[in-house]
Amino acid sequence: MKTKHLISKLFFIFGITLFISLNANAQADFTFEKMEHDFGAIKPSSDTVWYSFKFKNSSSEPLVISNIETACECTLAQWPKTPIMPGRSGIIKGGYKLKGKSGVFNKSLTIMANTLPATTTLTIKGVIK
Repeated sequence: MKTKHLISKLFFIFGITLFISLNANAQADFTFEKMEHDFGAIKPSSDTVWYSFKFKNSSSEPLVISNIETACECTLAQWPKTPIMPGRSGIIKGGYKLKGKSGVFNKSLTIMANTLPATTTLTIKGVIK
């Protein structure tokens, strides 16, 4: 009787573990039109320049962007705060504050999402004249 009860518990634990691992492996994926944008030579006519990185959820799972880390306080990011459903598109905006700056810049935006790998990096660059 004890052996039968122990086997039942082991099968239950195995089933739960298998269920959790299968769900944990469900990953989203996105495809960008481009992952780097070069503004070229910029004459500061505004405080910030922005570029819209267009992407598509190319998986069968909802895409959730949990955060975007920028290279510094001079780099900005805006992204969808709600899940992007499979087959749908979205935009991540990358910005660079021009005020008081000159010369070359090359900044990264690191996206944290439910993808594999869990981070994806976009780049904005240019030269402030």
